[in-house]
Amino acid sequence: MARDGPNWEGLLKWSLAHSDGTRPTNTLSEDDKRWLKEALQAQSFDVIKRMKEITLVMKIPEKDLESQGITPDNIEDLLDELQEHVESIDNANDLNTIGGLAPLIEYLKNPHANIRAKAADVLTTIVQNNPVSQKLVMEARGLEHLIANFTNDDDINVRIKALGAISSLIRHNKLGTHAFRLANGYGALREALGSENVRFQR
Repeated sequence: MARDGPNWEGLLKWSLAHSDGTRPTNTLSEDDKRWLKEALQAQSFDVIKRMKEITLVMKIPEKDLESQGITPDNIEDLLDELQEHVESIDNANDLNTIGGLAPLIEYLKNPHANIRAKAADVLTTIVQNNPVSQKLVMEARGLEHLIANFTNDDDINVRIKALGAISSLIRHNKLGTHAFRLANGYGALREALGSENVRFQR
């Protein structure tokens, strides 16, 4: 989902990509440096503000959302947007600070399969190569819910997305690997790989 306003982060990346050192570049004045710093800080602030708004929506009971005309498709769109924001490791870690991690994990138990799958997808992004968020998700019993979805969910896509999140959560994570083993996760994985479903065999 596109963000409102100028894409300051994209502008900075473009500028760095086109500064190859083979030709002189204009030196930024102190005013320009201050303006760019403030613009980037404002961009970061807006992202956190938006993540807080998404968190508030995730905390609202489904029946109340429905009464306001909010559909499961709308929630999926919000989760898509949240996933984009938490690609930044700082934002991923901040999600717990602003209270968004717990309701996201609760979405793993949502009655709508697409939302369960998307929640696992977002968690994959949050914990990937991120020891801080791996620990936070473990403490919030995220692994327990992911294993339940992987082993028991009726929807194959939910199971596959849960497995992807588990893989990212326990990678380079001794506590996570140990917990996965204790929950007979490897047995469930062998069973899935031995199933007739070709999507698990890929």
